[in-house]
Amino acid sequence: MKKRRRTMKQLKKVLACLTLAAMVLPVVACGKKNTGELQTTGKVEQETTTKKEEVKINRPAENTLTAYDLVNTDYTLSIDASNEIHDISDLLMGIFFEDINFAADGGLYAEKIVNRSFEFTEIAKNDEMYGWDTVGTITAEVTVDDKEGSLNENNTNYLVLTNTSGAQAGVENVGFLDGISVKAEALYDFSVYAKSMDGYTGPVVVNIVQGNTVIGTGAIDAITSEWVKYELEITVSATAYDDVTLQVLIENGSVAVDMVSLFPRDTYKGRENGLRADLATMLEELKPAFVRFPGGCVIEGYDYETMYNWKDSIGVGQDGQPLLFNGTYGDVAAREQGINIWTDISQISDPWPSYMTYGLGFFEFFQLAEDIGAIGVPVVNCGLYCQARGGEAVPTDSAEFQQFIQDALDLVEFCRGDETTTWGKVRVALGHEEPFALKYIGIGNENFGNDYYERYTLFVEAFANAKEENPELFEEIEIMYSSGVDDATSSTANYESYEFAQEWLDSNPGKTILDFAGATDHHYYNDPEWFLANANYYDEENYSRDSLTDTVNGGAINVFLGEYAAKSNTLKAALAEAVYMTGIERNGDIIRMAAYAPLFGNLTATHWAPDLIWFNNHLCTGSISYYMQKIFSTNVGTQVLQSELSGAEVENNSTFSGKIGVGTWNTSAKFDNVKIVSNDTGAVLDEQDFETDTFDDQWVKTSDAQFSVRNGALTQSSLITTKETTGTSAYFGSTEWENYTYTVEATKIAGAEGFLIPFAVQGTNNHYFWNIGGWNNTVSCLQQVSNGSKSDQLSGTVKDCYIESGRTYELKVVVTDMNVKCYIDGELYVDYDIRENATAEAYQVVSKDAETGDIIIKLVNVTVMDRVFAIDIAGAENLAEEATVYQVKGNSNSDDNILGAIEDCIMEEFTISGVGEQFNFTVPQLSTTVIRIHTN
Repeated sequence: MKKRRRTMKQLKKVLACLTLAAMVLPVVACGKKNTGELQTTGKVEQETTTKKEEVKINRPAENTLTAYDLVNTDYTLSIDASNEIHDISDLLMGIFFEDINFAADGGLYAEKIVNRSFEFTEIAKNDEMYGWDTVGTITAEVTVDDKEGSLNENNTNYLVLTNTSGAQAGVENVGFLDGISVKAEALYDFSVYAKSMDGYTGPVVVNIVQGNTVIGTGAIDAITSEWVKYELEITVSATAYDDVTLQVLIENGSVAVDMVSLFPRDTYKGRENGLRADLATMLEELKPAFVRFPGGCVIEGYDYETMYNWKDSIGVGQDGQPLLFNGTYGDVAAREQGINIWTDISQISDPWPSYMTYGLGFFEFFQLAEDIGAIGVPVVNCGLYCQARGGEAVPTDSAEFQQFIQDALDLVEFCRGDETTTWGKVRVALGHEEPFALKYIGIGNENFGNDYYERYTLFVEAFANAKEENPELFEEIEIMYSSGVDDATSSTANYESYEFAQEWLDSNPGKTILDFAGATDHHYYNDPEWFLANANYYDEENYSRDSLTDTVNGGAINVFLGEYAAKSNTLKAALAEAVYMTGIERNGDIIRMAAYAPLFGNLTATHWAPDLIWFNNHLCTGSISYYMQKIFSTNVGTQVLQSELSGAEVENNSTFSGKIGVGTWNTSAKFDNVKIVSNDTGAVLDEQDFETDTFDDQWVKTSDAQFSVRNGALTQSSLITTKETTGTSAYFGSTEWENYTYTVEATKIAGAEGFLIPFAVQGTNNHYFWNIGGWNNTVSCLQQVSNGSKSDQLSGTVKDCYIESGRTYELKVVVTDMNVKCYIDGELYVDYDIRENATAEAYQVVSKDAETGDIIIKLVNVTVMDRVFAIDIAGAENLAEEATVYQVKGNSNSDDNILGAIEDCIMEEFTISGVGEQFNFTVPQLSTTVIRIHTN
C-alpha cells in the first residue's frame, strides 16, 4: 500500500482527535538550551538528598591516591574480583535517533538546501517555495503534482524559471534553521536535475553568496530538454556562518529544476548523500553498541499519511514495490517526502515546518550503525497511530493492517536478502552487497492497552510463521514489545503489559517468554530525584528474573530501555542519570540495551529538551549528559563483579506528611465537614464545618480555583480546569501533619469527573492526590506531583469508579508512615505503600573486561564534598601499579554545557600510580569517576 500526497484540507481532519492529547504533550520554549522539565510549573530543586551528620576526617585533595585507611575515609568499597555475578549484555549502551528538533534534515543529514524538491505544502511559509526567493527579475513558479512531466511518481513538483529580463536572474535558498554555513577552501558538491522548457541550452550558473559577495561559483554550460542530473564541484573562498545563500541563475529562457542539492565534500566517512562529520563523529566517540531508529513518535504518526514508513525511506512506488529510477533502486530523488509528526499540521505558514526528505533513510541508518561499530535496531508501526495524540487503531481484519505486518517482514529481507530478493536488491543497488546486522525489531512505540496487545500478538504469530517457513532468513530475529509510556512507579500501563505477557504464556503452553518477545521497550522521563531513588529499579528484588508479575516492576522479560532522561541538561540531572546507569550495568543480565533520548537538539526551533547533543549550522556541543553517557559506554565491562559500598547510605525518611485538600477536574462540587484526626493520639488536629467563612484566611487555592463558602459548605464552581498538575484545588493545614485520618463529605454538582483529594501536600509542586472519578468518571487512583511533574495512575491503586451527581460521599484518607488507605463510604479503594528508595550519597558498580583483564570501578559522588573511598579488592591477581582514570566532574549542580561556550563539564582522562589490592582514593564532589585497574 502506498501513501498518497495529502492536501491541507485532508490534513486538518486529523486534528479532530488531537484536542485532548495536545493538552498533555510537552511544549518547549525555543531559544533556550537548559529548559529543565517539560512543564509550566516550578523548576527542579537543587539539593534534596537527605543529609546525614558529617564525620570530620582528614581528606586528601581530590584524585589523590593514598594508603588504605579505614579511619580517614567516608566510604568503604569491598570488591571480590573472583566472584563474577553474571555477564553483561554486549549491546548494553547505545544511542537512539529520532527525527525531532530537526535532527535529520537540518541536522545530522548533511544536505544544506531546505525544500530541495519543492514538495513543501501550505503548512510551510510560502508553501512550495518555502526557503526560496527570487534573485533579479524572473518568474519562478512551482508546477505541482505533475504526473507526466516530473522526475517520477514520488517527486511530482518542480520549479520553472522563466527569464525575459536580459540579465542573469533566478532563485536562492537560505538553508535550514539558522542558515547555510561554509568553510574557506572547502569543497562542496552541488547537484540539480534540470531540463529546458523552451529550447534554452544554458548556462545555469550556481553561486554561493554571503551578503552580496560571491564566495563560490560554478556553471552548467549546457542542458537539454530532458531531465538530467548535473553535478558541480564548488570551492568556497571564505568561511561564513550567516547570511549565506545558494543561487541558481539563468539567462533569457525557461528552465525546470528539481532536487537542488548542496553537500560538503567532507561528510562522515566521505560518503555521498552523507552525514555531518562533526555530529556523526560525536556519535562514534560514544562507542555505542546499537542505534535505535527512526523513533519514537515519528513511527506512529497522526495517521497513515503522517507515520514513518521504512519503505518510503528507500523509494517505493504507488504499487508498493521498489521504485526503479534512472536504472537503479533507492535513489534519494525517488523517495517521496513525508510530514514529520513533530510539525504542527494545524499551522499555516509555519516558519519552521518539519518534513522528512528521507535522504537519511533506513539504508543510511543501517550504514551509520555499521560505520560507528554498532548494529541497527529499527522500529516499525504496529497498526496504531499515536495513542498519546488520540490516534486510531487500524482494524486487524483489514488489508491495511496486513500490510503493516508484511512491511515488518520485508524489512528482514531488506537487511538480509540477496540481489535476487525484492527488497534485498534495493540494499545491493545502494552499494551494500553484504547483509546488514539485524537482531531486534521494535513493534510499536510507547503503545499500550488491549488495542496494542491484540496487534502485537498478530506480529508474534507472523514472525513465528516466517521463521518456520524461512529459517535461514529469520534466524535469531527477535521482536520487541512496548510497555507503554512510563515506568512502573508512575503508570499502570507498564505493569499491565507484564500481566498480558503472562496471559499469553498461559494460553500458549510450551512457549517461552522469548517466543513472545526478545525484550520489552521501556520509556520514561523523570526528575533527577526519581533516578536517584530508583537506582535499584531493575535489581532482582524489584524486577524478577523468573516471574512476570511477582515483583513490583514486573520481570522475566529482557529489557530494552529505549528512552530515558532526567528532564534537564544540568550537572544535577546528568549525575542522576549516571547513578541510574550504575543500576543499568549492575543489571546488565536482564537489560539488553539502554539509550538516552532525545539525541539532538538545536536552538532555533526546538520540539523537546533536554537533549544529548546541541548543534547549530556549524557547531555542536555535548551536554553534560553526553559525557556521562560517554564515560559509561566507553567503559562497559563484560561481567559484573561482587561489590559492596558501606557508609554512603542515607536514611529513608519518606512518609506521607503534609497538608490536606479538596479539588476537582473539569467538575463543580461542594465539600463539607473536613476533619483531620491524629492516628497516634486520637486528637483532632483541625476541622472545618464551613458555618463561617474562613476560607481565604486558612486555605491556599490553585490559580484557577473558584471556591466560595455558601450554605454551610465549601463550593468549587468552575467547570474548567487549567492547572494541569494540581487540578482545581485548595490546600489546608500543616506541612508537618503525619499519621492522620482525613475525612470529608463530597458532593458532585456538575461536570465530567468526580473529586480530587490532595494529601501529603508540601506545596503545589509536591504532593499526592486521590483522583476519584478520573479519566472521564471511570476510575479511582492515586497520582503524585513531584517537583511540578504529575505522574500517571500509580500502579496498584487503580479501581473502577463512577461518581453520581447530587449524591454525597463520605471520603476517608488514612496515612500511616509509608502507607495510605482510601475509603469511599467505608469501602476500601486504595491501599498503597511508598516504595523504599535507593537514595544515597554515593553509588558504584564494578565490572571486569574479559578481553583486557581490567577491573573497572565506577563511582558516582552526588554530594557537594570530596569523598574518600577505601577500596579493598579481594581475589584479584597480577594487578598493575597504574590505573587509568576517566572522570566527569563539576563545581555546581547547576553547571550546564552551553553551545558555543567553554563547556562546564567534559570527560577527562589521567593515570594514577600506587594501585594495589587496597588503597584510598579521593573522589571529587559532584562527579562520576571510572578507575580502570589494569592487570599484568
